[in-house]
Order: sequence, then C-alpha cells, then structure tokens
Amino acid sequence: MKKVRIGNKEYSRTVIKNNILKVYNLSLESEKNDWYLEAHNFGVEVSTFMKSFRKYNITVNQVLGIVSALSPLKEWEKNKEIAVDFILTGDCGHMGANKRKARAILDCDGSDDAILEILKGPKTSRFYLNMMYPYGSGVTLYRSLYPHGGVTVDRHAIAIAIGRTATDKEQSISSSVYDFLEECYIMTSEMLGLTPLHLQSITWQAWKRIK
Repeated sequence: MKKVRIGNKEYSRTVIKNNILKVYNLSLESEKNDWYLEAHNFGVEVSTFMKSFRKYNITVNQVLGIVSALSPLKEWEKNKEIAVDFILTGDCGHMGANKRKARAILDCDGSDDAILEILKGPKTSRFYLNMMYPYGSGVTLYRSLYPHGGVTVDRHAIAIAIGRTATDKEQSISSSVYDFLEECYIMTSEMLGLTPLHLQSITWQAWKRIK
C-alpha cells in the first residue's frame, strides 16, 4: 500500500514521514527523554508500594496493563491517577468496557500473553509493550509480531502524521491504516537513528506543546 486514506484524504508515506520529521525537528532537548522508561518506572513504583505498604501482590506487568487498559482518551497524569484509584478501590469512573479489561488484568496470572489477550486493541497492546519493555526487547512471541516493539499510534500520533489535530472520524482508523502509520514511524526512526517508541514519545511531547 503506497497511500492510505484517513478521513476523506489520502496520504503517502513521504507526506506522513515529513510531517513526523517536522514535529521531531521542533522538539526540545527536554522532550528527548526516555519517556517509556519513566512510565515503566512508574509501574515499578506502584507495584513496590502495593507490596510493601498494602501487602497486596500486584506485578509490574499488571500495573502497566491496567494503565494501558484505562488509557483511551486520557492524558498521562490522569491516566496514572485513575489506574492507581482502580488498583486501590476497584473503581475509577472510566468507561465500563475499559474497567472490565482492567479488572480482568487484575485477576489474571500477570503474564504478557494473558494481558495482551485481554487488551486486544493495537494501540493499547503496543502501549503496554512499550511501557513494559522500553528498550524494545519484548517477549519472544510478540517480538515476532512486532519486531520493533510496536508503535503506540494514538490520537496524537495520528495528528502528527496528518499534520493537524485529527477529527473524531480521522481518529477512528482500521488495522491496515494503523499498520501503515506504524511503518511510517518505524521508517522515520531508522532515518534518525532512534527506536520507534522513542521517536513516538518525543513527537508526542512536542506536539502537545505546539498544537
């Protein structure tokens, strides 16, 4: 596929890669941090706190799986807040389907396979893997599916790709469009000598500042 339709417009790989590069070139040094490593460390901190002070055994995998399940349409700080609320109370005021996934993750064996089977969606699955394995070294089965660790193509990543804030219609993309955009991020990251998840996190932070 040489072009992809998002909303009512077609975009080529070249256009999308150039749009990603434009945002990357506007990024600040502070935005070139290891964001996914910081997210991973948040999972470690919550897991450690729960085990040490609440005597509640929840793995890092489960914490980050719950974060991912509750992430749709939530900014990062709010995402972390409601994830902790859910772990502590079993509720968080999120949509029912997302809470059911979070509950299933809390009740599962905590393995990557179990969590990914519950998440299912391409965005939340990649988001989980990126947080869990911030250096792109995921579990063997999913490394075979996502050799680069996968890219979290959320509403911000879509906006960056098309060069403007995406409408609700444009944010609703098929799996083939998701794969196309993911490829564009991977190809652009290779040009820059970055991992795909690092490029995505850099441009995400820059986009939120400049949009």
